[in-house]
Amino acid sequence: MEIKSLQQLSLTPLPWQISAWQQLHARMENGTLPHALLVCGAAGTGKAHFAQAFAALALCRHPEKAHACGHCGSCHQLAAAADPDYHPVTIPEDKTAILVDQIRELSQTLALTSQHNGRKIGLLTPADAMNANAANSLLKTLEEPSAGTLLLLVTARPARLPATIRSRYQAVRIITPAADTAVQWLNDREPRPDWPALLGIAGGGPLLALELAKSAWMQERLRFYQMLVELRTGQRNPLSCAAETSREDLSLVLRLLQIWITDLIILTTTGNTSGPEIINVDAFALLQNALTRINLRGLHAFLSRLNEALALVGTPVNGQLLLEGLFMDWSEGLQTLGAAPLAARGG
Repeated sequence: MEIKSLQQLSLTPLPWQISAWQQLHARMENGTLPHALLVCGAAGTGKAHFAQAFAALALCRHPEKAHACGHCGSCHQLAAAADPDYHPVTIPEDKTAILVDQIRELSQTLALTSQHNGRKIGLLTPADAMNANAANSLLKTLEEPSAGTLLLLVTARPARLPATIRSRYQAVRIITPAADTAVQWLNDREPRPDWPALLGIAGGGPLLALELAKSAWMQERLRFYQMLVELRTGQRNPLSCAAETSREDLSLVLRLLQIWITDLIILTTTGNTSGPEIINVDAFALLQNALTRINLRGLHAFLSRLNEALALVGTPVNGQLLLEGLFMDWSEGLQTLGAAPLAARGG
């Protein structure tokens, strides 16, 4: 989702982004900032926040202490989504990819004369959503950038970008913060006891944990885990469960499954005792029930399936068919997992 106003975010980096910010600012000050940056890192670590705040700094007429001032003409135009030197590109609301016409329009606008301090910025997020034609079109701009151009590509999946694109960008890696740092940052915004669990489900990304906290379906997390237990006992049907669950965000469903299986592996390995490693502490009784007639080898095999499934998110995969296969494997006690890749199994 494109953020259209700087009022929606801070002009400063997040606490765990300060080192990367300082390095980029130093390069901007000494004139060695490249014309293309790939801002990458795990989901929910604030990559778009970082890129947008740095774009504001790069365009600001009167920076203060290595940050955009927030009150110059450029900052006001950015806040109103009206800066002629700032060109954000994202997936159109009615599409599933960034299209070639969007990249052509970006290239044309970046070729125009700057209206402010000589710098023009293009921001693509998520960059891995470009289709093949769009990526090829962008390559031409990368090979012959106009003076003062700064291209910022934001992605959690840099490997999905063509190698010809990745080779022309310098990577800025946004780290995943330590759990205590993330929990403190989250509690500063809204104190709640389940931040550690939400953070674990989010894979350590604090901004994703914030989004999960707003999700109505996340409040049904225990009901989802109860469904998994009922699948194992034959009380629920895998196909109907897949049809019901496919209406939810596929990546979130798969992530919940992944955390569920990881918790089961920990319980199996540690002798079925609770500990701080368990993410779903509030689902401990359900986890214990799920351990009946299941073995560690099967759990690891199923976790590999889930990792494969997560890699398919964002591709033209049939989510319901994917979930049907996973739920059938789970309901059968993970005893029938074959060697065929998940994509082939899903047909």
